[in-house]
Amino acid sequence: MERFYKDFSGEGKKKSHFWKGLFLGFLVGGLALATAFFYFAGSILSQEYMAPFPWEFAKQSGDNKNGGPIEISPGAMHYYMAVVNAAEKATPPVVGISNFGVVYDFLGRASLQQRASGSGVIIRGDGYIVTNYHVIEDSKELIVSLGSGEKLPATIIGMDLPTDLAVIRIDKGDLITASMADSDKLRVGEPAIAIGNPLGLDFQQSVTLGVVSALKRSITIQGQNFSFIQTDAAINDGNSGGALVNIKGELIGINTAKIKIAGVEGMGFAIPSNTVEQISDALINKGKVVRPWMGVYISTLTPLEAKRYDLSVENGILVQDIVKGGPADKAGILPMDVLLEIGDTKLSDTAQLQLILQKYSVGETIKITLARGQEEILFEVTLAELPEKMD
Repeated sequence: MERFYKDFSGEGKKKSHFWKGLFLGFLVGGLALATAFFYFAGSILSQEYMAPFPWEFAKQSGDNKNGGPIEISPGAMHYYMAVVNAAEKATPPVVGISNFGVVYDFLGRASLQQRASGSGVIIRGDGYIVTNYHVIEDSKELIVSLGSGEKLPATIIGMDLPTDLAVIRIDKGDLITASMADSDKLRVGEPAIAIGNPLGLDFQQSVTLGVVSALKRSITIQGQNFSFIQTDAAINDGNSGGALVNIKGELIGINTAKIKIAGVEGMGFAIPSNTVEQISDALINKGKVVRPWMGVYISTLTPLEAKRYDLSVENGILVQDIVKGGPADKAGILPMDVLLEIGDTKLSDTAQLQLILQKYSVGETIKITLARGQEEILFEVTLAELPEKMD
C-alpha cells in the first residue's frame, strides 16, 4: 500500500504530467498528419477513380450530433451521379413485351389472353428490338409497351433457341437505341445496372444496381458452349430480355436468367453484348443463325478423368455422347473417343473447339484425329447445320 500512495506524491505528479503531455503532443500531431494525408489522398484519388474511398462518401457539416444536414463530398457525388446518368441514358430503349396466346376454358372455348410478359431493348431506330426467345415463345400476338406508354403490335423477325435470343420489330421510327459496349473488355467488380419490367408492366423500367460478379460462365446447350455474364444486380421474373448496362449506360448484356434455389441470392445471368450483336445481326439479315454442328456432347478431358477411365491420353476433348444420325455418328466417332486435333490444330478444351468450328461452313468436311484405346485414328466429318430443336 505504501508504494501505491507514493506514486501519487507531488514528485510523481510532475513526472506523470510531463510524460503525459509529451505523449499527447505526439498523438495529436500524428492524428493531424494522418487526417491531412487521407484528405489530400482521397481528393486526388476521387478525381482519378469513379468510385470514391469510404471516407469520401459523406461528410457531416456543422454541428451534426442531432441529425443535421449531410454534405455529400465531390467524389461521392460523382459516383452517384454516374449511376443516375447511366440509368437515364439506358432506360428509354428498354421496353415491355406482352405475350398473348390462345387459352382454353373448362368448356373448351378459346380466347386470346396474355400468357407472359418480359422486357426488350431497342437496338435500331427503325423499330428492331432484341429480347429473349422464352419471352416470345409460342406467342400468337406480341404487344410492345414503350416508356412513353404507347403500345404497338410487334412481328417476329427471327429466333435463336440456343442463345435464348430473338429479334422483333414494331412499325415506328426515330426511336432511341441502346449504345453497345464491348463485352470482351468487362472486368469483374465493375458496376452493373439491370433495367427491365419485373412482375409485369406495373413496374416498368425498374432499375437495380450491382456488380459484374463473374465473366465467361460457360453453359453447354445442345452440344454448344455459350458464355454468360454473372451479376448480383437483382433480376426478377419479367426482367428477361431487359438491359444490363455499365456505368456509362452502355449495353453489356441482355438479362436472361437467375438461379432460383432456396438459400441462393444474387446470381443472375446475362448474354454478353458481343454475342447479342452477332446473333441479332444474323437474325435481321437472314432470319436465323446458321451454325456448323458435329453432333457430339463433349467435355474437356482432365488427367484425373483419363486415369479414372483408363485412357491412353491425358489431354484433349472427351466425347461423352453422340447424337444419333448426326455428322459424328455418320463418320463413325464413338462415345469415350478423345478428340486430339482438327486439321493441324491440337485441341485442348471445348471452348477452343467451338471457336474453330465457327470458322467452317455447313457442308464443309473437317479432318479429326482422335484417340480410341491405344490407337490414334483419322476421321473425316462433314459438318451439318445445328438443328433448332433436338429430341
